[in-house]
Amino acid sequence: MRDKKGLVLCVDDEPNILRSLHWMLHKEFDVMTAPDGLSALEMLRKHDFDVIVSDQRMPGMIGSEFLREACRIAPRAMRILLTGYSDLQAILRSVNEGEVFRFVNKPWSNEELSRTVAEAAVIARTQPAPAASVTPDSLPLGNDSILLIDEDSEMVEMLRQVIAPGTRVNHATSLSEAVAILSAEPVAVLMSETCVGRMDATPLVKVLKQRHPEIVSMMFTVDSDVDAIIKLINQGQIYRFIPKPVKPGFLKILLASAMNKHRELRQNPGTARRHAVESAPEGTAEKLVQDIRHEAARMPPSVAANADFGGASLLNRLGGGIKRLFGTA
Repeated sequence: MRDKKGLVLCVDDEPNILRSLHWMLHKEFDVMTAPDGLSALEMLRKHDFDVIVSDQRMPGMIGSEFLREACRIAPRAMRILLTGYSDLQAILRSVNEGEVFRFVNKPWSNEELSRTVAEAAVIARTQPAPAASVTPDSLPLGNDSILLIDEDSEMVEMLRQVIAPGTRVNHATSLSEAVAILSAEPVAVLMSETCVGRMDATPLVKVLKQRHPEIVSMMFTVDSDVDAIIKLINQGQIYRFIPKPVKPGFLKILLASAMNKHRELRQNPGTARRHAVESAPEGTAEKLVQDIRHEAARMPPSVAANADFGGASLLNRLGGGIKRLFGTA
């Protein structure tokens, strides 16, 4: 079964969908199929799959629940979820619990899905499986830096309560402040609202993941636009989505897990390929830079010359930081 590009498991309760997937993939891959999540889990225990392609809407065990178990049983396999309806909570669960590599909308493009499966198979065969998760008590956060981009002052206080002593916390209430901080020191974990002030924060997360894959990003789920969320996952590889209001204990668990993922990416750069992103639309970085400069220019002088930046103008701080972070002036 290993003569082709990889071993793929396709899971769907509709026989015609399984036939279509098998027909599309079998020339390049060894393909096995399962009609439901339970039988697919049994197959995962018997075979070493490279890629799992699962439908979301299935009776008994939905795709996000199946992928959560698949992540535990077969952590090496890359996971792709087919979704054809707007169930935001199911999509968020599949990220938080199943760590999905890509979402593909139904009806899919054969070319797009074949390309995605091929990319996933190469990654599964060449990159190490992710390390086992650890509990917060066994992983002190140490001296790594966390950046929170949020206008909610209560989140800042909660964050400071749950982190380990000595952990640096940076707080930004705008994207221009965030970029100034990112340019000044390495950031391990970034936590952000999807919208900060009047600016969409998702392009920043997408561009950062493309250029700095070791940064682990978590987003607060304030956006109900399913299509926007899927693009954020595929193009930004969000590690976790955080529902508000968030409890301190849950936040501590998320931070410990995210810090562990950052250290894994930093110590084993090859694992970053498991979180490779789709290319964002052309011009995303350039528009982001333009918007950030305009935002900084509109700020009152008392804010732009914040003491946290040593009294330096925010615009001056942004110059070198933008080039270093985004590769553009």
